[in-house]
This record gives sequence, C-alpha cells and structure tokens, in this order.
Amino acid sequence: MKSILKKVAGVVVLAALALGMIGCSNGSTDDPVLPPALTKETVAIPAFSVESGAVDSGTSVTITCETEGAKIYYTTNGSEPTASSTKYTEAISITKAVTLKAIAVKDGMNDSAVASFIIPTKSTCVPGDFVLKNGTMLPKDITITDTQKSNVAAVIVRAATNDKPALGVGIVHNRSGLAWCTESAKGYNTNISSLKGDKTSGYMDGSDGWEKLKAACSDAESNPENYPAWNYCINYSSTNGLTGDLAEGWYLPTVAELDTIYQNKTEVDASLSKAGGNQFYGSWYWSCCQYPSSNNYARALSFYIGSMYFTYKHYDYGYVCSVRAFK
Repeated sequence: MKSILKKVAGVVVLAALALGMIGCSNGSTDDPVLPPALTKETVAIPAFSVESGAVDSGTSVTITCETEGAKIYYTTNGSEPTASSTKYTEAISITKAVTLKAIAVKDGMNDSAVASFIIPTKSTCVPGDFVLKNGTMLPKDITITDTQKSNVAAVIVRAATNDKPALGVGIVHNRSGLAWCTESAKGYNTNISSLKGDKTSGYMDGSDGWEKLKAACSDAESNPENYPAWNYCINYSSTNGLTGDLAEGWYLPTVAELDTIYQNKTEVDASLSKAGGNQFYGSWYWSCCQYPSSNNYARALSFYIGSMYFTYKHYDYGYVCSVRAFK
C-alpha cells in the first residue's frame, strides 16, 4: 500500500513541476522560457544576364532569381519596381539606353532588395558619354552620383564608326606644363617621319605612337623621362589607379585626335565638369606629331579657336591629355 502511495505522489510532483506549480531546486520562480518568434526569410535579389558595359542594340536581357518559385517584376524607366509593375515572363530586348530595375517576391517571404542596372547601347555611345573604371558606359545626360563621379575614368570624344572604335579622353590632365621631350633627348634633333601628321592627313591614329618613337629614338625606351608628355600618357593608368582592361592602351593623341576633341568640346567639357575632371577650355595641348619642316618642333592644338601650330619640343608649358580606344 505504501509503495502505491509513493508512486502516486511522484506523479503529482512531476505534473506540478511541468505546470510550474513547484519551484525549481535552485529556488527560481521565473516563468518558463518560450521559443523565439519565427522570422520570415528574404527572397534573393534578381540577377541580370548582361555584364558591365555597352551592349549592341537588340541584345536580349534575362532576369533570374535563385529563390525557387519567386516572381519577378521590373521597370525600364528608373522607377522603383513593385508587385504592381510589369511581370517578367520573357527576355527583354534592349533597343536604347535604359535603367532596368527588378524585384522578386514570394508568398510567405520578405520581398527582395531592388536590383538596378543602367544599360547603355553601343549605338547610343556619343561624345560626352562616361566610361567608369570598370568599363561600364553611362549616357552623358544622366545625373552622376558622388560614387559614380569617383569612378569615372574617361569621357567619350568620338563615337565608334565602321572603321574606328570609340575614343575617350582621361578625366585627369597634366595642366602644370610638360615638354614634348628634353633638349638632351635624341628626339629633340630628330625629324621623326613616321609621326608627321596634321588634322586631315598623315599620322592620325596615335595608338602606336610610342612604338614609332622608340623605333626612331633609341633613348625613348631606356630613358622615357626624356619624353615627359609621352611618359605622362603611357603611365596614365598607374598614376590614376586604373586596373583591369583600363590598365593598358593610353597614349598621347595625334593632332587629328585632338581636333576631334575640339569639335566636340562643348559636350566633352560639360561631362568632364560633371565628373570632376579637367576641362579643355581655351588651353593648348601637345600632340604626338612631328612638325615636318624642322627637327626640333612638334605640333600642338589650341582649344581656344581650334588652330594647329608648332613649337619647340623642349618648351615645358604644354598641357597634356591621355586618350584611349574603347571597343
């Protein structure tokens, strides 16, 4: 009989403990701890199929989301997308520069963050457009944010044609004055025939100018400091923190290329100003071209009236800009 009473008493004690009627052995009388409230997961941010940079007109862009079963909604006018925006059902054909934004939603989950991508087309690459340090091209008429401003590498000065790539100028110029070459340089008293050119004829694409100079002047490779204007341009990327594809290809422009910039100076200077870069104003800039009639003269271009003239190669007050092709 006693054993039966002990068992009944034990059951009562256990039940009382479970109901919180009897305190714990340490004397605590706190309420039992409840599990934390469950939080909803967030849908993954949508991803676009295109990479940075301009695309051909007619390029199809797909949008995907890693969250299975999520629905995607998008806009192409820069407005913030919601579940009331256009639902994504098939690839989007890009025929003009657009700001594409997308959001992904799913019942029982928090909406994704908004994915945003400015997609310029190659057909709309015009003088004044911006080139960011990652190679992305942005239309000249957009508002440049502070973050984008610090990432602008160049401004387009010539649109691409069937036989020429687009040409851009670096936003940082040397405006303290540099010599084309020093008086001690071999190039000072050399009439470099391969570099003779003007606005419309002769040497017009300066992308291989440094190679031509080295072929004509043996000291150029061993002592590039003898050619300050040239040296500034070939070191432009390292001086201005440009990496990847933009780490190569910068050069001192020809007279013809400087004249192209002059012809589009209004658009170019406006974009350089927006990007916080150096504008051309009415200054004169060195070209890489040799003056035909005298060994120690090189050509320059005035951005005041667009006139071409020549001056001594050792004069160290010429401004210098660096240009590069963008394909």
